[in-house]
Amino acid sequence: MWLTIRSGAGEGDTVEVTGSHFVVGRDEACDLRIDDERASRRHAAFEALPDGRAALRDLGSSNGTYVDGQLITAPIVLEGNETIQIGNTILIVTRGAGAGGRTVIGVVPGGLARPAAAAEPAVSPTAEAPTPSSVERVRLRRSVRRLGVLAGLLSTLAVGGIAVGVLFVVGVIGGEEKPEQPLSVPELIAAVESSTVQIRGKNVPSDDSVGTGTGWVLDAEQGLVVTNAHVVNAFPLMVVAVGDDERSAEIVGVAPCEDLAVLRLRDTEGLVTLPLGSQSRLALGETVVALGFPVNAALGDDLTATTGVVSVVQTEWSIPNLDVPLLTNVIQTDAVINPGNSGGPLVTLEGELVGVNSAGLTQFGNRPIQGQGYSIGVDRVREVTDSLREGRSLGWTGAGWWFPALVDDMTALGLPPDVPGLLVTHAVPGTPAAEAGLGAQPTLVVAIDGKPLDGTFRSYCDAVEGASSGDIVTLTVIFPGEATAREVAVAFV
Repeated sequence: MWLTIRSGAGEGDTVEVTGSHFVVGRDEACDLRIDDERASRRHAAFEALPDGRAALRDLGSSNGTYVDGQLITAPIVLEGNETIQIGNTILIVTRGAGAGGRTVIGVVPGGLARPAAAAEPAVSPTAEAPTPSSVERVRLRRSVRRLGVLAGLLSTLAVGGIAVGVLFVVGVIGGEEKPEQPLSVPELIAAVESSTVQIRGKNVPSDDSVGTGTGWVLDAEQGLVVTNAHVVNAFPLMVVAVGDDERSAEIVGVAPCEDLAVLRLRDTEGLVTLPLGSQSRLALGETVVALGFPVNAALGDDLTATTGVVSVVQTEWSIPNLDVPLLTNVIQTDAVINPGNSGGPLVTLEGELVGVNSAGLTQFGNRPIQGQGYSIGVDRVREVTDSLREGRSLGWTGAGWWFPALVDDMTALGLPPDVPGLLVTHAVPGTPAAEAGLGAQPTLVVAIDGKPLDGTFRSYCDAVEGASSGDIVTLTVIFPGEATAREVAVAFV
């Protein structure tokens, strides 16, 4: 398959799409580098099909990828003669070499591409030329040698004899192309550390921060970082530590019942986008690495890595407990994840994110459980973050929720100890929950739109199912020292 460039730098050139994965973008490491400020560093990828066609997918670009004028939201099979728009650059797909002014192949640092007869000597048909993926591996290894490794809070619940660890604890190298051979674990860690950040919470009015979890870089250009919703839920204000540099962060979108959240950093220096993998390419028993900032004996904030295998490629978290919602797509792994790992990346040895570390099962009944960590699957992560990154939250009002069963003495808060519901302990400034007066003091929410809450977060998710941004719900609330519940209207972000 070939691409003819119809606009922008290199107009008139014809480019051969080579290899099984062919990445287009502004980054010099791309297989086709385009000099277009509206294109993302790694914008889109072509994936070869057995019949000679190719599938095109967007790589989470800032401005989207268009085929024949339509924004693509899922991989699309190219037959030939399609018009692709990436930023301001127009590409025409052909099954042959076309009639471009030059025929160009491969990556050229500092430019769009090079003529086939450029300075490098021609390669004979019998010679074994490096493929784009092996070239990318060489670049990655070189960057690894230049990099050095950088130097929580666990809620363990016992409900019905089940002990569940919720891990307050993302990102890696930018790009979608897999190297032909996997990296070693040390190489991988060095490569992905610039995409893994620590999430810290701040109480108001205190300026002190405390580590609560981990995040990973979804989009370095836009400063977008993904973490777990329960990490964001812990504090009204969030900051992000990039190495030793603590940076302010704003919440872009939260999906409490998917346990995902997106933050934005204004200062994007040093961030590197983490490429997203696919569960369809993940194999049972495949080696994976979990990265994050868990609590440790030194009480430090060092990046930590643990290695394991994929125990189940796709399963469900359906165990009933207080503060973990039903998660319909999780990867089970025996890579050790601990308090502080939550929100961090689970990555393959190709440097692709395949899961977001979220919870661990440590006991079932009276029996201890070992080696069961659960990460939200990348296929679901991709779907949810597409909405969150645009500022469209899913079932979030800005309230910080807590669970009465974890509070030693409800009466000390001026609240009834025997009334089922969920506590609102704080609210993010500027959100509908804060504007409605929630969060100034602990309050007990006993119903949402008349649907009673039973003290579990799953009951909250059942009550807000289907809610969209802008929808208004009525919370039935008991304030401290008051015997009668009040109704409070609040909107979803």
